[in-house]
Amino acid sequence: MKKLLVVLALGSFVACNSGSSTESKIDSAADAKKDIIDSSASAKKDMIDSSAEAKKDVVDSAAKMATDTLKSKK
Repeated sequence: MKKLLVVLALGSFVACNSGSSTESKIDSAADAKKDIIDSSASAKKDMIDSSAEAKKDVVDSAAKMATDTLKSKK
């Protein structure tokens, strides 16, 4: 009877301990989400920067055109 208990205890221990850890799965999932968020934020930042630069170029060209117009009238 003791041998049967030892075999059952050993079998249940092996069955419960599959050797894999869920910790690495959680970490890799969190890292993947972080990478997605970082790339999305970077893309949005680039879009805002390019939009601001385009608006600055429009204002600069309008100011240059106004200056040229004033110079030609003199």
